[in-house]
Amino acid sequence: MSHDINNIEGRHRLGPNLQVHTSHNDDNSTTQTSNWLKLVLNDQEVNPSFSLWNSYPEDQKLHSKPPSYDRQLHSPLVFKTFSPGSGESSRSNANCPNYQSSSSPYTNIHNMSEDQIIRVVEVLGKILDDVKVDIQGTVINTTDIDEIIPQSFLDEFNKLLNDSPISHQDIAKPAVIKSVSQLRHYLRDDASISQTTEIYRCVFNFCCQMTAFLTVAQMFFEIVAKELLCDNADDVFAKRRMEGFMNIFQDDDNVFIHQANNNGNYHVLEGFIWYYQLIHPRGDRCHDLSLRLRSLAIRFATSSSIEAILSMFYTKYFLNVFAKEHQKDHGQFYTPREVMKFMWDRALFGKGTGTEIDKLLGFYPQNCNGHDHDGSSSCGHLPDVPSVLDPCMGVGSFLCEFINRLINAAQQTPSVWNNPRALVHLIQSIAKKIWGIEIDGFAFHLAKLNIAIHIIPLYKRLLWFPTSIPFKLPPLQLFCNDTLNLYLPKAINSWEYKCLSLLRSPQKLKFDYIVTNPPYMIRKTGFISEPDSELFDERILGKGGMQAYAYFFWFCVERCKEEDGEMCLISASQWMGLEFADKLRAWIWQQCHLIEFFQFEPFKVWRKIQTDSLIFRLRRRKVPINPNCSNPIPDSHSSNPVCFLRYMNRKATLQETLKAYSEFNPKNPDNTDMHYKLTDPHPKTILPLKTSSFSFTFLMPTSAVSEWLHSRTSNLPSLCDHSSLKSTWQEQNPLIWHRGPNTTPVYALVVRTAWAHSKFGPAVCQRWLRPVFYWNGKNGGKEAEFWQKMGDELRLEKKENSPAEAYVPFLASKQKALREKAGYSLIMVDREGVDKVREEFGEESEFWKFLREARKHLQTNMNSREIVFCGTSKCGVDIKTKIIHPINYGYFTKNQPRQRFFVDEDSVCVTNQCIYFTVKATTGLSPYFFLGLLNSTTIQHFLAHHCKYDQQGRMRLFRESMAKIPYAPPTDLSTVEWFVECVRKMVRVRRMLFEGLAYCDDADKVGSTIIENLRRGTWLLTGREWEKERSEETDGNRVVLTEEKEGNWVTVKKRRGHGDGVEYSMYPESTGRDEVMVCEIALPRATTITTQRIFRNTCMTKTQSMRHFFESLLYASACLQYAIDQYTYSLYGIEATAQESLEAELKLEVPEGVTESRPRWNGVSGNHTGRLGNVVVRGYLPAWSDQLFREVNQTIKEGQLTLAEKKRAT
Repeated sequence: MSHDINNIEGRHRLGPNLQVHTSHNDDNSTTQTSNWLKLVLNDQEVNPSFSLWNSYPEDQKLHSKPPSYDRQLHSPLVFKTFSPGSGESSRSNANCPNYQSSSSPYTNIHNMSEDQIIRVVEVLGKILDDVKVDIQGTVINTTDIDEIIPQSFLDEFNKLLNDSPISHQDIAKPAVIKSVSQLRHYLRDDASISQTTEIYRCVFNFCCQMTAFLTVAQMFFEIVAKELLCDNADDVFAKRRMEGFMNIFQDDDNVFIHQANNNGNYHVLEGFIWYYQLIHPRGDRCHDLSLRLRSLAIRFATSSSIEAILSMFYTKYFLNVFAKEHQKDHGQFYTPREVMKFMWDRALFGKGTGTEIDKLLGFYPQNCNGHDHDGSSSCGHLPDVPSVLDPCMGVGSFLCEFINRLINAAQQTPSVWNNPRALVHLIQSIAKKIWGIEIDGFAFHLAKLNIAIHIIPLYKRLLWFPTSIPFKLPPLQLFCNDTLNLYLPKAINSWEYKCLSLLRSPQKLKFDYIVTNPPYMIRKTGFISEPDSELFDERILGKGGMQAYAYFFWFCVERCKEEDGEMCLISASQWMGLEFADKLRAWIWQQCHLIEFFQFEPFKVWRKIQTDSLIFRLRRRKVPINPNCSNPIPDSHSSNPVCFLRYMNRKATLQETLKAYSEFNPKNPDNTDMHYKLTDPHPKTILPLKTSSFSFTFLMPTSAVSEWLHSRTSNLPSLCDHSSLKSTWQEQNPLIWHRGPNTTPVYALVVRTAWAHSKFGPAVCQRWLRPVFYWNGKNGGKEAEFWQKMGDELRLEKKENSPAEAYVPFLASKQKALREKAGYSLIMVDREGVDKVREEFGEESEFWKFLREARKHLQTNMNSREIVFCGTSKCGVDIKTKIIHPINYGYFTKNQPRQRFFVDEDSVCVTNQCIYFTVKATTGLSPYFFLGLLNSTTIQHFLAHHCKYDQQGRMRLFRESMAKIPYAPPTDLSTVEWFVECVRKMVRVRRMLFEGLAYCDDADKVGSTIIENLRRGTWLLTGREWEKERSEETDGNRVVLTEEKEGNWVTVKKRRGHGDGVEYSMYPESTGRDEVMVCEIALPRATTITTQRIFRNTCMTKTQSMRHFFESLLYASACLQYAIDQYTYSLYGIEATAQESLEAELKLEVPEGVTESRPRWNGVSGNHTGRLGNVVVRGYLPAWSDQLFREVNQTIKEGQLTLAEKKRAT
C-alpha cells in the first residue's frame, strides 16, 4: 500500500513567523471578485482601471475543457506570464509603501533570451573572479580570520589534496594541512618553490573557486529574491521582507542559516560558505553585483529564467573549471527549458481526463456546490497537489517547472488565488509533495535556492491580503544523497532517516509524476557509484557496467503509482535495441504501459553531444504482464496504440522540432518530415522473442519496403546464433560470431612491427609477436607519454582510419613481408606466458623491460603484476580463414556507402576492435559464399535496421544484433559454385587494384581516389593526376563535354559512372573552370568491360600510365558487386521494383554502364517459376552470368600483364 505523503510529519510544527492576510470575511472584496468573474465569464471587455484586474491572469476568460481535449496531442493550456507584484501597487497598505516608478530605466524580464542569459552568467563569472581574488588575499594576508574559517574548509582541502594527480610517482604526497596558519605558510613561501608547494597552491585555487562560486550564488539569490518580493523598494524594506520570506522555511531549508550537522554530501558546503557569511553584513559585493546586472537594463520580474541561469553558471564555473571531462564522465547535461516544458506537457496531457488545472490542483473549480468559485472559502475545498519526484534533480529545473505550472493554475482559479487559506495550503503542499534527490552538494544548494525563488510569487500574493494567520512550512523533501544507494543517516529517529527509508521502500511510497533527465553513464569513481544491490535487482540490471540511466529507469518505475502515475524521461536511445539492456526491456514491457516516444537526432537537444536523444512516456501497470499466460486480458489503459515519432527535418531548430511533435496528429499526418509508427499495445502485440533480446526497435518507424522485406523473411533462420553457448546453437544458423579479445593495455600490447624488430630483435618477434589487424584510435594522454619514453613517437602520432575494405583489406597493397614490417603486431603474452618470457629471455632483456615499464605506466593499480599481459585465446590466430569486420562501424554515408567484410586467410590476429565470423562445419558452404552474402545490398539493409543504435544510423555489430539478420539458404548448389567464383574474382580484382598503387607517383593520394571509387561502384578517374590534354577526341569526349557545357550534370555523372545521389565535382583541386583540363572519357554507352578503355598516350606520368589499368578493374568490381547483389536478391525473393526501392532507401546508385545490358532479376529465371514442387527455389544465375565472367577474365588477364610489365620495369 502506498504511503500518503501528507502524513509524513516534519521536524517542526507551524510557527508564528509570518502573519498571513485573509479576506474571506471582507464583503467589499467579495463584491469586487464577483464583478470580476461576471466580467470574465460574460466575455465583456475588461476595464483596465478596475482595481483588482492586475491581480489576476491576463487571459480574458477562464477556459473550459475543449470537447476534443482528450484527443489532442499538443499541450492543452498555454499560460501567460504573471508578475506577482503587479497587484500590490494598486492598493494602499501602511506596512508596504508603493515604490513603483513609471520612469524606471530597467526592463522587467519575463522570459529572457538566450543571449540575455549568457550575459547574466558572464556578469556572475566576472564577479566570481573578483571574489576569488579577494578570498585568496584574505586567507594569505589576513591572520585575524583563522577563527572564522571552519575546520571543514581544511577537511575539504585535504580531500582534494589526497585526490590531486602527481605527475611523478617518486614524489611523495604532500602532508595533510592541520591549520590555516600552516596553509598560509606554504602559500606565502616564494623562496623554495617545489612541486609540493605547487600542489598546495593548485588545490588552494580549487577551494577558492568553490568558495567564490557559492558566495556568488548566494548573492545572486539575494538580489533576485529582493526584486521579486519588493519591486523598486529601498534596501531596508527589501531586507525586512526577505527575512520574513526566509523565516517561513525550517532552519535546515533556510539558505541563510548554515548548520554543521547536515547529513549526506550537503555538509561539505559548510567549508565553502564562510566567506559569504564574512562579507554579507557589509553588502558591498552584493551591491556591486546588483549594479552590474542593472547595467544590462534587466530586472527580474518573474522566476522563468532563473533555472537556466543557475544551470549555465554551475556548468561553466563549477564543473568545467575543474575537469573538462567532468560532464562527459558523469553524464551531467542540463536540460534545455523548452525540452522540460515539452516533457511536462506530455506528462500532464496523459494524466487522466480534465484540464491541466484539474490535474494540478486536484479538483474542478466549476463543480463546487453547483457554483463557480467566487473567492470565498464557503465550499471549503483546498487544492490537492499531486506528488512529484525527480531522483536526479540537478539544480531543480524540472521541479521548478512544475511549481511554475502550479502557480499559473492557481492564478487561473479564483477559489485558490483569492483565498489565502488555499494559498497557504498550496505552499505547504509544495513542501510536502515535491521530492528531489541530488548527489552533488553544490548543485543541491542551487536547487534549494531555485525552489525558494519559485515559491516567492505565492508568498507575495499572500502579502496582498489585509489580515493574517500564522503559518510555517514543513521541511522540504529534498535530499543530498546518491540515488543509486540512498545512504541512511546515523540518527535513526531523524526526519531525514524516515524519509529516506520510505524512498528505499517503493512499496511504501509512490508518486503521481516522475519527470527527469537521468545521468548518461556510470563510473566507479566520481559522482556516480556502484548501485546498492538492495535497491536494484541484479538479475535485471546486472552486477556492474550498466549505463547509469538504466538504474534510474528502474528506480522511477518502481516508485510510480500503478495505472495513475506518469513517467516522462529523456535519455539516449541505445537501450531500445542494444544487447546490454535486453533484460531491462523485458522487465519494462511486463511492468509498464508504453505510451509514446519522441526521437531527436544528435546535437539537437544538446549542441555538443553527438548521441541522439529520446523522450518517452511510461505508465506503471497494476498487474504486470505474465509472459506465460496464453490468454492475456487487455486492460483499460491498453486501448491506445504506442506512438513513436521521428522528425526528419535536420534543418529544423529544437523549438521547431518540439512544435512539430506537439502538433502532430496521427489521424491527420500531413507533415511529410514526420516519420511515425503506431503499434498496438499488449496483448495485440507480443514482444519479439526471436533472439531473446526483447528489442524495442519494432516500435520505430520503418519504410514500406522494410516492412515488406521483414515480413517476407520473418520465418527464415538467423545468420548466426544469439548465444555463445554451443548447447543453444541451431544447426540452420550457418555462422559463428566471434569478437577479438580485450587486449588491455592495447596501447602497450599492440606495437608497430618495424619498431618491435629493431627494439626486441627477430628472435623475440618470431616467438611472441603475431601480425594483428589494428588501427590506432588515439594520439595523446599518458599512452603518448609512454611511447615517447619508449622511443617510438610514431605509435601514437595520429588517429587512424580503419584499413578494412570490402572483400580484401587495404593492407593487401603490400607484399607479405612488407606488410608485416609496416603494420602492427600483437604481443601474445598471457598469464601463463610470463614465466616463459623470463626463462627464455631474462629480466634484463629489452622485451621484459618494455613489458615491465608498460605495467608501471599504464596499469598503475595492478602492483601484483610484474609485467603486462592479456588473454589472447579469442584473437583468431589459430583460425586459418575468417570473415572480419570492425565492430563499431559509424553509419553509411556517401564516402562509406557499404559494409566492409573481408576474408583473412593468413591467420591474422584481431583485437576487440573487430568481430569475425567462422562457418559451421555442418553448413557445407564456402566462406566465400558468406563473404559475398555479407557484403550484399540485402544484408546491408538488415545491418542498417538491426545494428544501428541512434537516429544518425551509427552501428555496432554485436552478436545479438547480427543474430536478428535472416539467412536465406540456397537450394541449388550449382548456382552456389558460380556465386563463390564470382566472389573469388571480386577478391582477385581488388587485390590487383591495391597492388597497382605501388606503381603510381603518389600511392597514398591515388589510393584514396581508388578506394572512393571502389566504395561507390564508379570507375572513371578524373583530376589532374589522371588527365592530360590531347589533340584527339573520342566520341565519348565530345558527348560528355557537350553535356558539361550545357550544364546537364545528371547525364555527365551517369556517363562517368557516377550516380545522381553522389556528390561529384567536375573541377577537382581547382578554383575555376579555366583550370580544368580536357577529360579522357570512355564510350558513353558501355555494354561490356572491354569497351571501357582509354587510349594510351606516350607522354604520360606513372599515374597516368596506370589509368587504363585502374578504370578497367574498377568497372569489373562494379559489375561483380552488381552480380553479387542480384544473386542475393534472388535468394531472398526480392524482385526488381523492391530492389530499386531498397537501394533508394540506402542511397545507393547503380550506374547505367553496369545495368544497361544486365537486367535485374525479376522473380523468374529461364523456365524456373520460383518453386520446385513444394520447395521454394532460392538462388538463380543471371542470364548474363557467362558473359560477365568472360569479360572479367579478360580484364584480369590484361591487368596481370600490366603488373608484370611494371614489375619488370622497376
